[in-house]
Formats: sequence, structure tokens, C-alpha cells
Amino acid sequence: MELARNPSDKNISNWIAYNKKKSELNKRLQTRMREYLARNQKLTPEVNQILAQNRPKKDVTFDPSRFRVRMYFDSKCPHCKRMFNTLLDLQKRGVYVEALQIDDTKLSKLQYPIPIRPASKKEVKKQNISSVPYTLIADLKKKVLYPPVKGFQSVENMVNLIREGQ
Repeated sequence: MELARNPSDKNISNWIAYNKKKSELNKRLQTRMREYLARNQKLTPEVNQILAQNRPKKDVTFDPSRFRVRMYFDSKCPHCKRMFNTLLDLQKRGVYVEALQIDDTKLSKLQYPIPIRPASKKEVKKQNISSVPYTLIADLKKKVLYPPVKGFQSVENMVNLIREGQ
């Protein structure tokens, strides 16, 4: 327990991040356990009712066509490569996505599942991009640009950011 021995800002921050991750993993485990039990065991109607009540409700108010997601990336960055999976999933959900490459490496457009184009130096400077992936979310209905999202984000995090802004 480094936190108890040395309660520095960094250790407190690490402890909060650890508990947050632990909570996320616990939720995923509970969801997976429910799925497993529902498939592999004959459950009583009471247990099935409890499981049905605890299932997350789908948000029907999410209109993906009103959002645009743009990611600035470097072709050598491993986090950017992981982020392409997130963008692909968002694209499958109906959100318009595009990726702008900030480095000068020649790329085959076939190796990327979403539209890519080079970013101009002026654009990079205007957005003040110092690290990648750097993602922007625009809401066309409200005509607003959300605060930039820095670093890799999971699909759930991106969808939550979009929903929170609605």
C-alpha cells in the first residue's frame, strides 16, 4: 500500500485510477457471468426476472447521424492504431468518422478501414496538437465542438462522451 506509506498526488491519482479500472472490470465480469448463467443453467423465473431488471437499458435517444468524429493520428503510433478499431465501431453505429494523418509517411488507403487524408500543418497548429491520437467530436444539431479527447479511448468511452454532450 504505497498510498498509505506515501500519500503523494501521484499515488492518490494512481489509487483512484486503480479503483476505477477495478470497478469497470467488475462490471464486465458481472455482465459476462449473467450471460453465462442464462445460457448454461436452467434458472428459476425469479432469477431470470432479477437478471432482466439488472440488464443495462439501451439508449434510444442516441442519433449517430448528427455527430462527426475526426481523429488526428501518426502512422507509427500504436495507440492511434488501436483507436482505429474504436473509430470503425463508431462508423458501424452510424457516426461519420475520418482520420487525418499528421506525419508524412506514405500510406495505403486499403490498410485503414475509415477515410484518411493528410492534415495540413496549419490545421495541426490551429488545433495545438502535441500528442496523438487527438480526437474531435462535433454535434451538428447543436453546432458545437466538444473538448478534444486525447489518447486512446474505448468505444464505450466515446459513446458516453457523445451521450453526455447531448
